[in-house]
Amino acid sequence: MQLNRMKDIKDKARFISLLYSVLPTAAITAVLWATSANDVSLFEAAIAFFLMLIPWHSYRQWRLRHHEELPFFAMIAFMYWLYYALQLFWGNLAVDVGDSYFGRNVDPAKIRDALFMVLLGVASLWLGMKSPLARLIIPRRLPQLTVNPTRWNYVRAILIFTSLFSVLEPSSYLFGEGGRQAFAFFLSTVPLLAFTLLFRRFLRKEASPVDKVLIMGFLLARSLTSLSSGWLGSFASIIILCGVAYAAENRRIPRLALVTVIACILFFQVGKQDFRQTYWRDQAPAGQAERVTFWVNSSLDKWGEALTDPSGNSLRGILNFTLSRVGLLAQTGDVLEQTPSVVPYQNGRLYSYLLYTWIPRAVWPDKPSMSEANQFYQVAYGITAEDDLDKVSIAIGFLTEAYMNFSWFGVVFIMFLVGLLLDLYRRLFFSKSAGLILSSLGIVLLPQMLGIESQMATYLGGIVQQIVFSLLVMFPAIRWRQVGLAINFASAARTGATSPALPRY
Repeated sequence: MQLNRMKDIKDKARFISLLYSVLPTAAITAVLWATSANDVSLFEAAIAFFLMLIPWHSYRQWRLRHHEELPFFAMIAFMYWLYYALQLFWGNLAVDVGDSYFGRNVDPAKIRDALFMVLLGVASLWLGMKSPLARLIIPRRLPQLTVNPTRWNYVRAILIFTSLFSVLEPSSYLFGEGGRQAFAFFLSTVPLLAFTLLFRRFLRKEASPVDKVLIMGFLLARSLTSLSSGWLGSFASIIILCGVAYAAENRRIPRLALVTVIACILFFQVGKQDFRQTYWRDQAPAGQAERVTFWVNSSLDKWGEALTDPSGNSLRGILNFTLSRVGLLAQTGDVLEQTPSVVPYQNGRLYSYLLYTWIPRAVWPDKPSMSEANQFYQVAYGITAEDDLDKVSIAIGFLTEAYMNFSWFGVVFIMFLVGLLLDLYRRLFFSKSAGLILSSLGIVLLPQMLGIESQMATYLGGIVQQIVFSLLVMFPAIRWRQVGLAINFASAARTGATSPALPRY
């Protein structure tokens, strides 16, 4: 009798938990559908509902169980909702072609197929992350890398030196073609790792006054260099990094960081085209502060015009333009429409860069570019003229790239493999046994892992080199400790503990 009562209580709790996942998802989907200017069918709205339900339910499960530092799968799945479902309701469902941004209409049936393909891809990704294969690859005893308490000055020195170097805007070819890749890591991944270590120290209320000054100084310097270079993604990634570090320490996603990222993208996206025309194509001479001021003023002017337009057409145009820049739905539908009738299946040719991505450019200076897959897509599908490839780079995402190579089978197979790789990444960097340095490095690389708009060569290319190079630079500050996960869990089972006692780093 007691067992039946306990079972009823658990079933009721599961039902209530499911309601907390379904009802908010249904409400948001209904609002988006009701306010959409696009002709959205019930089938499409249903897929959009599931694309939101999957990450939201996964996030809620993470909040309840806390098995890992971060809700990794929920974050990845949310990006698919953002890039596909949001564009379905509020974005422009035409493909931009060339500098004129002339919209090429996509068959509505292909839009539906694209949405279904995304849902199939996310499901395959989940299966890959849930497969037991990663457990067989990750060693039973993992190294726990923490910062030596006497070497924090080294971390501070790395942050100061790399930040000052970045502000000076040195040429990426300062050390020649062979040293370009390592130099790029030194100015991007390494300072972000040093910053994340200090920022997490701040979140734990262990930061010194000097640490707080360095954190604020880095945020200001990095924002200046990112915006002055015209890369909105680099600026947004700083906010994402801070939010993810906060989530790792406090076990919840900060709403402020999410709202700030969305607000920055909406604000700066409208002025990005004018900025790049002035400083990229026309090569107008200007300092960093002047370039940032130009971008801010350009965006302010466009938003001012949109908000003062009584018809609301300007505001809708800006929202459509912005969402189209962070959406892949129309592009994916266009690929489905042209493959294989216009462009044949590539049968794996677009993955050739992955065969030699691990070779450093210092060893192979003439190594082919990881952008070759992007460039093929741009030219073959009529997005960009071949002569303009040096002016713009447009990607389609590794999910759609899987279809371009192997049709629907590729979507299932490639996304399953990506899920397996992401599970390896999750277990290495975000398990409870990961040390401060490994988990912080995982946070630094996370914006790249969230970049589902990248094609496979860009998504995975160089990640091994980034990890090795960053750990080599930080080696003088690393304290190595071996943690036996299997032994800890076995000990916990013998003592009846609910979870193994793992040291806090």
